[in-house]
Amino acid sequence: MPLLDLIQREMSVSPRSVLVMSAVAGVSNALVMAIINSAAGENQTALDQRTIIMFALTVGVYMLSQGSLMRTTAHQVETVIHRLRTELIRRVAHADLQPLEQIGQSAILTGIVRDTQTISQAANLLVFGAQSLVLVVLAMLYICAISTTAFVLTLGFISVAFGVLMRRHVELGQEIQNSLLAENRVYDGLRDVLDGFKEIKISSARRKALLDYVTLVSAEARDVKAAAQIRTAAEFVFGQVLVYLLLAVIVFVVPIFAPSDSHSIAKATTAILFIVGPLGLVIQSVPTLANANAAAKNLIQLSDVLSALSPVTADAPRFPVPDDFTSITFDGVFFTHKDKRAQNNFSVGPIDLRIQRGETLFVTGGNGSGKSTFMKLLVGLYYPDRGSICIDDEPVTPATYDSYRDLFSVIFTDYHLFKRLHGLPPTDQLAADKLCSLMEMTGKTRLVGNEFETIDLSSGQRKRLALIVAMLEDKPILVLDEWAADQDPYFRRKFYYELLTELKRRGKTIIAVTHDDRYFGLADRRLAMEEGRIASITLPPPSDPRAEIEAQ
Repeated sequence: MPLLDLIQREMSVSPRSVLVMSAVAGVSNALVMAIINSAAGENQTALDQRTIIMFALTVGVYMLSQGSLMRTTAHQVETVIHRLRTELIRRVAHADLQPLEQIGQSAILTGIVRDTQTISQAANLLVFGAQSLVLVVLAMLYICAISTTAFVLTLGFISVAFGVLMRRHVELGQEIQNSLLAENRVYDGLRDVLDGFKEIKISSARRKALLDYVTLVSAEARDVKAAAQIRTAAEFVFGQVLVYLLLAVIVFVVPIFAPSDSHSIAKATTAILFIVGPLGLVIQSVPTLANANAAAKNLIQLSDVLSALSPVTADAPRFPVPDDFTSITFDGVFFTHKDKRAQNNFSVGPIDLRIQRGETLFVTGGNGSGKSTFMKLLVGLYYPDRGSICIDDEPVTPATYDSYRDLFSVIFTDYHLFKRLHGLPPTDQLAADKLCSLMEMTGKTRLVGNEFETIDLSSGQRKRLALIVAMLEDKPILVLDEWAADQDPYFRRKFYYELLTELKRRGKTIIAVTHDDRYFGLADRRLAMEEGRIASITLPPPSDPRAEIEAQ
């Protein structure tokens, strides 16, 4: 069972100790029932001190064992969720980009957030269900001791009822799985609304179509989830009916087979009434188990998929690449995008290129020319299908890719700006203020310690903060994907004439995707791409006089 496998794999204490505590709580609970049942069947004219002492001790044992079980369960369940959640996040962070893009964010987020929460909410009920099962078993043994006929009929009834419940449990599990998939589609629609807000805001037709689609998938999720909830409620009602039928067997059927055993029947009936609550909890835990089991299955599958996405594990040895390299070479590099069905889509290559340390290279080309794919190959986010990437004529291998990627600071078009500078020590305040002044961000935000005061700024200003972070990282290669596109004309000129000059003075290798043709003359070389290939590599043209005037 996926849920039990998952919990057993992640628990920090032995499952046997939890079972022992559960058994002690169940046994003590059953002893309370037996003591009360025994005392009720005797004609007493005075308090029996021995019975009272046994009752008090048994209740004390139950309180201690039950309290310990609840504390241990709460801590262990949350520990399991914590370990599982952090392990999944770690695997996401170490996965490769292309297969991660194919899985999709929705499947990952719903697994890490929703499925872990489902298991967390269900775990306590399942533990109490196991404890109640112990009590039911002991109660059955008690019934066996007082009436063999009642025991045989009760056991037969419970066996048949349990078989029916398990068969219905399988069907319920499939309905719950369908409801989880339907929720994923709703989540995808919500992400489209949030991530594409600007696009749907400026197109009423697109907005209407998207909202109609979200309404449709939400209605489908409603129907599927309602069916699952109705089925769950039906399972609960069915379980309650089984309890009533069990009582009917004891009260109406047992006397037919054992008419002279009325005193034992009364005790058996009392025992059944005593375990109605625990038996109901066992039955109630069946649909909960189906829900948690589906969530655990999803998490295990997600974990297996994510663990297969990273060719080098986090604790694998890292082999360094030289920080003082002289060149990076593409030698016949070829790469093909593949969809989820492993069918070929857009291809890039073959690419033959040598990038010299310290040069400024502009990359140009129209939409779909392969610029973004080339950049991801360059920085090690995609791996070549054929050919090799070499640093100082030494091929970059899976063992060196992590160190190779550490050579780059990258600001993609769809970059994410972190408010906190993860991976960097607290910055000298004077140096941070100078960088903010250089980017003309003084009065808008500050870098205090290793965190920006605010990043709630315009897209152009956020890109300036991203460039501040890249300069603080002080890596030898800076990759910029349409960095200046979101800047106003004044700061765009400043970027090309001042910032790039300053970065080059610091010895940085700069690879920048740009469409600003008036500034092409500022690059050492310009690489033009068409249809996934390098169409030309040219030296800079003469500077545009208009650009020179604008710079002044």
